[in-house]
Amino acid sequence: MLNTYSEYIESYLSKSGLSNRPCPGEHHFVSAYLVPRLFELNQRVPDYINPDGTKGIIGDIVYYKDHEHQFGIEAKLGTIRLTKGEFNEWVVNTDSMRWPHTFIGIGTTGIGLCSWAEFRTAYISAVAEKNTGWLPSLISEGYGPMKSVNTLFPILPTGKFFRKGTSLKESAELENSFIQALRNEIAC
Repeated sequence: MLNTYSEYIESYLSKSGLSNRPCPGEHHFVSAYLVPRLFELNQRVPDYINPDGTKGIIGDIVYYKDHEHQFGIEAKLGTIRLTKGEFNEWVVNTDSMRWPHTFIGIGTTGIGLCSWAEFRTAYISAVAEKNTGWLPSLISEGYGPMKSVNTLFPILPTGKFFRKGTSLKESAELENSFIQALRNEIAC
């Protein structure tokens, strides 16, 4: 089992860890790393895990309570690539009731954890930085503007980015900080 997100990055995202294999993708990250930690924190199996293509399910990891959507986490690994539906509903649409609650992004430099509103602000800022005057608008096909997860980390609010550890001890300390932030984020 993986002990830290730094170990995940080293094993599955870094060039040396991949040994020329393709990156396994966010479903692997969610299954191998994130769901076990969420279960440890809340003792609940998510009602949905990576429900791609399932209309009306908000996020990659979704919890329901009393037959109603309670909490959704959207995870991105390496690249932020939002489908037409995700981009239109979660970035263009300003009704926060239709957004995931939480964003978790993992890149080669670390992991980010924030509310979807904080992610949305950082994402819009990152896209506008390269396209002066850009504002989100509905798209009819394809994907919203793609961004590297790593480019978002410096734009996230303070305390929302956890860098990759460089030693076992530092990785364990950073993991503990991330887990505490995750505990606080999912307390709903």
